[in-house]
Amino acid sequence: RLFMTQGLQATTMECIARELGVSKLTLYSNFKNKDNLFAAVIENKCKEYIPDSFFEDYKKYPLEESLYKIALGLMQLITSNDARNMERMLMTEAHNHKSLILTFYKSGPKRVKALMVEYFEKLHLQKKLYIPEPVISSHLFSALIKGSDIYFRISMNISPKPPKNEIEDYCRKAVKMFISSHA
Repeated sequence: RLFMTQGLQATTMECIARELGVSKLTLYSNFKNKDNLFAAVIENKCKEYIPDSFFEDYKKYPLEESLYKIALGLMQLITSNDARNMERMLMTEAHNHKSLILTFYKSGPKRVKALMVEYFEKLHLQKKLYIPEPVISSHLFSALIKGSDIYFRISMNISPKPPKNEIEDYCRKAVKMFISSHA
């Protein structure tokens, strides 16, 4: 919340410790520096929407359902107020905080893409889908979600977040398109 309301530069470890009601020493005993704390916040938020289990439990669910869970998690994450506010803040402060931008990328998008690549490699090896280039396929899968008109309209404040059923329907159709292109 402090990162969102005060920005990256103004949010100090001292502010965070005060807000949490702990000493700076306690905070530093858990996080080496602000970058590490920021990374933990980002990773936690991403895991809230896209938990590692989505990629580990792939044998429990039919292929289409597993991919749908990932697509829906991505869509819910990128259209959440937290993510949209974080993106705006990062874009505003990108030139001043290159290390925190990289921290965000490593803890959020890069982590999810790495899990996706590993998942796609397994699907390819098991001949469930033809994915000879899992890295490229992870980018394409993500683009189906982040490149959607739903995301664009919300991020540009053109329209409010659509009803849940519209988002779910879009994610199901995106997954079907992905599967048909990798059959």
